[in-house]
Amino acid sequence: MKARINDFRYQLAVGVWHRPAVYLCYVLKGNRVGVDTWVLIGLVAAGGQLSSSQAVATEVVRHFNIGRQSLNNALIQFAAQAELELIFSADMLRELASPELHGDMSAEQALTHLLHGSGFTYRFIDTDTVTLERSPAATDLSRLPPPITLDAMTVVGSKTAEAGAEIATEPMLDEARTYAVRHIASATGTDTPIKQIPQSVHALNRPLLDDQQTINLSESLVNVSGIVARNTLYSPVIEGTLIRGFRSEQLLDGFTQYYNPGDRESTINIDRIEVLKGSNALLYSGGSGSPVGGVVNLLAKLPQAKAFGEAGFRIGSHSFYQPFFDVNQPLNANILLRMTGEYTNARHDIDIIETQRFNLNPALTLTDNEQTRLTIQAKLSRWQQPEYQGLPATGSIAGDFATRPDLFPGPANLPDSHSDADAVWATLDRQLTGSWRLSLKARYAQAKFDEKIQTLFGSDGLVADRPLLSASRWALVNAELFQQQHERSVLGNLQGKFKLGPSENNLLLGADYSSLQDAGFIEGDFGALGFGVGTVDLRAPIFDAPYAVPGPGRENQFIENLTYGAYLQWQSTLYRRLHWLSGLRLGKVGIDFNNAQTGVNVTTDTLKWLPRLGGVIDLNDEVSWFISYSEGMRGQPFVNFVDTPAPELSNHLETGLKFNFANQFSGQLALYQIERSQVAVTDSSDFLRRSVAAGQQRSRGIEMDLLWQPVEGFSVLANYAHTDARFMDDKAGVAAGNRLAQVPEDAGRLWAHYRFQQDELQGFSLGFGVYARAGAYLSNNNRFKTAGYHSFDAALAYETGRFQWAATVKNLSDEDYFQPYGYFEGRVAPAAGRAGFLSFSIKY
Repeated sequence: MKARINDFRYQLAVGVWHRPAVYLCYVLKGNRVGVDTWVLIGLVAAGGQLSSSQAVATEVVRHFNIGRQSLNNALIQFAAQAELELIFSADMLRELASPELHGDMSAEQALTHLLHGSGFTYRFIDTDTVTLERSPAATDLSRLPPPITLDAMTVVGSKTAEAGAEIATEPMLDEARTYAVRHIASATGTDTPIKQIPQSVHALNRPLLDDQQTINLSESLVNVSGIVARNTLYSPVIEGTLIRGFRSEQLLDGFTQYYNPGDRESTINIDRIEVLKGSNALLYSGGSGSPVGGVVNLLAKLPQAKAFGEAGFRIGSHSFYQPFFDVNQPLNANILLRMTGEYTNARHDIDIIETQRFNLNPALTLTDNEQTRLTIQAKLSRWQQPEYQGLPATGSIAGDFATRPDLFPGPANLPDSHSDADAVWATLDRQLTGSWRLSLKARYAQAKFDEKIQTLFGSDGLVADRPLLSASRWALVNAELFQQQHERSVLGNLQGKFKLGPSENNLLLGADYSSLQDAGFIEGDFGALGFGVGTVDLRAPIFDAPYAVPGPGRENQFIENLTYGAYLQWQSTLYRRLHWLSGLRLGKVGIDFNNAQTGVNVTTDTLKWLPRLGGVIDLNDEVSWFISYSEGMRGQPFVNFVDTPAPELSNHLETGLKFNFANQFSGQLALYQIERSQVAVTDSSDFLRRSVAAGQQRSRGIEMDLLWQPVEGFSVLANYAHTDARFMDDKAGVAAGNRLAQVPEDAGRLWAHYRFQQDELQGFSLGFGVYARAGAYLSNNNRFKTAGYHSFDAALAYETGRFQWAATVKNLSDEDYFQPYGYFEGRVAPAAGRAGFLSFSIKY
């Protein structure tokens, strides 16, 4: 921390004895000291050399995660992460900036990187203490302060060398380019090594997204095993991503997105994507409660201390164009600003579909560069596109006729659907003491979406996978769905670190509150005779029935979600080999559903203890074995129950291996089981076809995720998942043992990327990937199933100085296939054909 002087000065006199020792005294001049004045005494030692054992201790490999900022702030973070005592004059470093530092390395390697080009070097006084000095080449005696006087001094960090620490024996790879992420905060609320977390967790960092030239967020998720990403054709009115066969939820900086509306496919403001599999109820229970399959947490880009920026433009097939920018401009050392933005206009292989979306993301950080940091962020996003309902199974993957894959099933006058989302949130981090840290978050968000569709109606109702009137004729129904939401959330936790005997402990005490108000309507025009507003023969389709608004458009469905709870989590490391995590949450889920049109008014109000337990054993320095158990609870909105509604419950059991060989070959192997109970299913004995909370489902599987970086510039990512997700009873109206819709049994991804190291090819990089998956059922009745498919993609890029260009091709071999779409729980969507993209950007 900095010494602040108010109407006084202090001097630090250092006398050097004939042997390595420290003699210090200080003189305070003046007698007025402000309430925020801190006086700090630094220690400077002279003479002596590190012993061999001390030198070895300085080579302990640690994880560093330090962004671009002032050198003063970066060194403060370095001292905390290296657990060293660092002594330097704050005035010496004024106006100097530091580079980014991410990766696993020794303290000396990290400090060398941070000080590169600064004119300073370092000297270890002992194993625990290091001081900065001007490098001989940069020393200007006329500008040096008197040798015994310092106007301001910074001493940060504390370290006691640990016996048995790992020693760096391998050459370090370029950490700025590797895909490996060693630490993650989303899973535990604390910055924890992935190797010590008893859960399958994954992180996709910016180098991976940039190398693959990701166009949409959803396509990036295939880099994680067990995920079925939502189809980008689907209107952003529900979060459709599946993890391990069940619905997941997308978070933004730890806040639930609920329906996830607006421009949700943009990657311009994403610094990292963190995926947590299974129930995460302990930390994430906002909205309707904890998701069953897992969460996808998007970490937004934050302001940095050093000014930089990027502006670019991407063009591609089907009239695709996308300008984007990222500007970071600190106003001074204490006020930092950043703004990102992107606009996308894209046509599609499918007739008349044109998507327009944009987002703006301002961020402001106020910091004292010592103990307190307040960051205020906002997001403004819009999306519009004609509503795409998919194609029926009959005529695409079944039946005696073939519908054109690029057919848009709807009238030409169909207006665009819209999805808007705006949010503002703030995060306050305060280091209370050396051991305790406070974090508070709050957010307000509002959103709305309006879907207009002329939907098909078949013999299976709105699922519409089978025709209604003949072998190829369906009825048409004009429909509209409108919803608007207002959300208020508050999250907070207190984190404390302490040692207890042979154990190192991290205690997290937290609480959260989330209130969401949702209002809207669903209307449909089934015609006077109940056969809709017309019919269409998809053997020779002509949509001559125009779209018309089907009703008065008055809000008549009102939902209030209220979730809150408190939790305690204890992480403990015993003898550096056993890592234990235990937690308990007392959570409440309340849902008030009111349909003013039908008179239905039901309320869910459930309070439940939710445990989380897990452990990791380091079998050796490279391999760890983990096991975990957790429970979740989720409300069931938009369900009309026969009697008092009940929340959905889940439990998650998982075990597996985590490994890291020489920081070159790493990954995870996991076996899991998720059981889901009290799922809302239709009561066949009820005349009104209302629901009861009685369904049982289960998902089992095996997953593997690998990263390999054998040499500088070459990276390989691979994953595989086998998922067996089934109904365990027949209460959902399907046979017990049926598979859940849209979930392939097997899927895998391979991506390889090489950054050329040869002098004549410096700046060039080349990547190639393939994604393959088995077929999946369209609906829970398992009547129709798509075939398996594979898709290739490739990327070529060149970067020199401030300029970068990249070319990418998606579906390189132009594969033709259908995917389950999930519109009214059925239908398919065709694959996008081969598409090329070219991007240019300039950085400063």
